[in-house]
Amino acid sequence: MQLSDAERLKFRLLAEGLTLSPAARSRLDEIRGSRKLTPADYPSTTGVILRLDDNVWVNAPIAEHNQNFVRAPRNVLDVAPDGFVLRGGDLESPASVWLPPLYHDQDLSTGRPANHFVFTHGDRVRLSPIRGCAMRCTFCNIPYEDPYGTKPVDSMIEALERAFADPLQPAQHILISGGTPIPRDVPFLQQVYERVLLAFPGRHVDIMMAPVDGLFDLPRLKELGLHELSVNIELFNRSVARELMPQKHRQGLARYLAFIAEAARVLGPGRVRSMLMVGLEPPEDTLAGVREILQAGGIPVLSPFRPDPATPLRDVPPLCAEAYEEMFLRATEMAADAGAELGPSCAPCTHNTLTLVRPGHADATPRYPLPTLV
Repeated sequence: MQLSDAERLKFRLLAEGLTLSPAARSRLDEIRGSRKLTPADYPSTTGVILRLDDNVWVNAPIAEHNQNFVRAPRNVLDVAPDGFVLRGGDLESPASVWLPPLYHDQDLSTGRPANHFVFTHGDRVRLSPIRGCAMRCTFCNIPYEDPYGTKPVDSMIEALERAFADPLQPAQHILISGGTPIPRDVPFLQQVYERVLLAFPGRHVDIMMAPVDGLFDLPRLKELGLHELSVNIELFNRSVARELMPQKHRQGLARYLAFIAEAARVLGPGRVRSMLMVGLEPPEDTLAGVREILQAGGIPVLSPFRPDPATPLRDVPPLCAEAYEEMFLRATEMAADAGAELGPSCAPCTHNTLTLVRPGHADATPRYPLPTLV
């Protein structure tokens, strides 16, 4: 598979990060005003979202949020006569910059900030019903920054409505994710799923969550119109999983694979994803995980590890661009052999994954309007 300059630049950006030239920063400051350049609400979203040639979407980390590894990147966003250009060593591509929505700086009717509940990335709004998490994975900032608690459902609905109505960057679909619930809050999270699915019947709604006991009524979710379900294995190597995500390790890999298989049977082909983190275990183990997810009927998603300064893994560097490229090529071939492709299926949602929207990809013809870019 021959990769274009833009496609190779994506892997460089994920590995090394991005610098903005003074001219590019000045131009973006004029356009965005007082709004933040990036939501930076989660380790994998701490960068500037760019769209390069060939429909390449990438979340490029910047030093403002990742001084722990973005130090002297060769990748520079600069101003061009007709917009922006990205230069990375011997590679170059025209670039467009995604703009954060206006609601990110607004309060709800209750006075609470909308971002206590939702963030938009690309064309998708992410809803977090639970603050904190019942699990403590050392690569995730949530358990280290947020105490555990649930959030009011009515405010969640209002926040989603704000995201869809945003005049600058309206969201197009929903991902419900966030922290894992403790057992007593399983009914609460079930209520959230039902309320959101019923409140937005014309929208694609995805759920991302661990297979918690009693949480998922798959036939009911299918009846309510659930679009896709993501059940993330994250780390396939059992020794690494035991060390870095002990609660998920105790749930057991067999349980995850069995649930993926059952969810794929109930929801249908291509509607169940599972993410593997790239860079915290040997690559052969990650590829073994890709193989197992495919055999279970799931869609693999490869997410490059990005060390968050708030976590114990803050000093673990990401892999190099060449390692990301090789992982993408090998996993893509495995998926093709199984009659599948790497997820996610939405092009803007590939911004923080090792996925490229190539001819034949599910979103090669976009299913949603293109986000606002400059």
